[in-house]
Amino acid sequence: GRSERMLLIRDPNKLVQRCVLQSPRLTDTEVEAFACMTNLSGEILRTISLTRIFMKNYAIVKNLVNNPKTPLDVSLHLFPRLTATDLMKLTANKNIPDTLRSTALKLHRKRKMGG
Repeated sequence: GRSERMLLIRDPNKLVQRCVLQSPRLTDTEVEAFACMTNLSGEILRTISLTRIFMKNYAIVKNLVNNPKTPLDVSLHLFPRLTATDLMKLTANKNIPDTLRSTALKLHRKRKMGG
């Protein structure tokens, strides 16, 4: 069930975590919660980002970008999908790396200028 998957995703064994992500009963809401978790490894967050079905959900994309544990290349790749409001919120987020904050600011300015 849902609570078991929440427990198992925290398991230190990467194989167990991968199996949770491949579960046919996994819901978008659960993946949204996983994308927020700072105690998950970057590898698991990368796996979420590489799953096309999960990436159709905007909340998951937003949570991955806001998660400090998400690998930098994954976050930067997801930037163009964010709305202007979420980009502005990112510039104020002290938990994410400086690179992401400055890139968010640049992209926001670029969009504002119409380019």
